[in-house]
Amino acid sequence: EGEVPDVLTFSYVGGGCGQSFNSQEDVCEDFDRVPSISSRVVCKKGDSTVLSSDTVTIGDKLTVANPISDNDLGEILVCDIFDTGDNELIQKLRIDTTELSLKDKYGSLVLESCDEKSCLVPITYTYDIRNIGTNEMDVTTLMRTRGDSSEDLIGLVDDTSLDVGQITFAAEMEDLDVCAEEDIKTTVRVEADPPSGIPCFDEEEYELSIDILPTSPPTDSPTEPPTSPPTDPPTEPPTDVPTSI
Repeated sequence: EGEVPDVLTFSYVGGGCGQSFNSQEDVCEDFDRVPSISSRVVCKKGDSTVLSSDTVTIGDKLTVANPISDNDLGEILVCDIFDTGDNELIQKLRIDTTELSLKDKYGSLVLESCDEKSCLVPITYTYDIRNIGTNEMDVTTLMRTRGDSSEDLIGLVDDTSLDVGQITFAAEMEDLDVCAEEDIKTTVRVEADPPSGIPCFDEEEYELSIDILPTSPPTDSPTEPPTSPPTDPPTEPPTDVPTSI
């Protein structure tokens, strides 16, 4: 906070300015319609120097950096979002780069990283496939489902022809969002053909839990009680009665 960054990474989530939620008084303006599944995002400095231009779909990441080495982004970042069909301007963002927090949401964009600070950590999912049968097998399908996304990863399998007892694997790279507290379930189904022609299959589930740690430790416990007891009780009242008037 207070410093101008060199590189920012956003996720494109679509949607209008009504969903903005951030730590600054940003400017977000929608024009007639809101960004949907696919858009073109052009970000530039306050002086109109173009920093990036990307066509993105929901879930894609876009990086904004100054093409001139060792130059920062400037204090004001302006991002124009265009419809990919008719190239009409549908949203304009004006962001103060000196007042940023990870996961800030600006219209259709969510801030994922700021210089070396990032919510995104690269990880590798490795799927081991073993032929435990009595015949050689040809792996034909490796279907991975995570959330709403399913994809056949057969192209990542190291060796699709397995002899009895042989092992192969597939490695999938992905960015893990460590700022989102959630459980991520991955289901993998593998199919293979033996010489008999009757397909074999197996299915496994993996679950990854992300717990967000407190940003600061608890405060110190209350101070110790007083070390000295209360003072002595009041002294005895006077022994003499008042004198006569």
